[in-house]
Amino acid sequence: MAAYDKAYERSRNALDSALLVMGRTLPRPSVVRTAMGEAYRYKEESPQQALVLKCVRMLSALKALRALLAQGLVLDAGSMMRISDEVGADIMFIAGPILFNHPPEPRHKQFLQELFQEEFGPRNPLPSRIKRDRVSRRHIRAYIARTFSAAESDTSTVVAVTELIDGVFSGFIHGAGAHVMDSFDGVDFHTELSQSSHPLAAMKDQFSHYIQRTIMGFCFSAKAMGREDVFQALYKLNGELFDEYGELIRQTAAQSPLSS
Repeated sequence: MAAYDKAYERSRNALDSALLVMGRTLPRPSVVRTAMGEAYRYKEESPQQALVLKCVRMLSALKALRALLAQGLVLDAGSMMRISDEVGADIMFIAGPILFNHPPEPRHKQFLQELFQEEFGPRNPLPSRIKRDRVSRRHIRAYIARTFSAAESDTSTVVAVTELIDGVFSGFIHGAGAHVMDSFDGVDFHTELSQSSHPLAAMKDQFSHYIQRTIMGFCFSAKAMGREDVFQALYKLNGELFDEYGELIRQTAAQSPLSS
């Protein structure tokens, strides 16, 4: 098994176990009646329950990213990277007040209300879709920059850089022409790129970063839930696999995970 594969398999197994523990730590979902029928919902709608939902989404995105890269579906892999980045930011935003022991801001309440909001009202779904009051990405980026960055960091620069990266990867979601052109090989367009293609190789090089970011998203979440055992286990795994810059440690980085 390739070195990146080993890192992914170790991480996936650890994250699956962590999700199981974190999900069972909190009050369990209850069956409620919605416009679309009975469904499970969190009645308490707490920040910790929101973190569980975001961890589910982030881990699913990591698994999907690996599968898409293995099939050469670089455009969809880019979309998964953008989704993972956004969910990771959501986790930091939700966990921030708990981790740093400061009062939540009004936008934290707004974020949770929108997150747990139903898609439809109690009437016929067609005319009753509920309008959403989302916290803007820019406000989330700004909160993370001033809360998680080093004291000497320029918050506006951190926000600008994050905004730039998010904007570039958003092109994979809405089908920006520059991104789609990567599927052209000089003769024809292809939705499944060969394993030797440069655009796919460039995306594969990013894969380990998304393993590391998913682990850290789970670390923040476990810490905010008071699951120090889960935090310590994942933080230890992160230290064994990645250096301080988030790069896969050299002795485990001999080969791309998706080359076969």
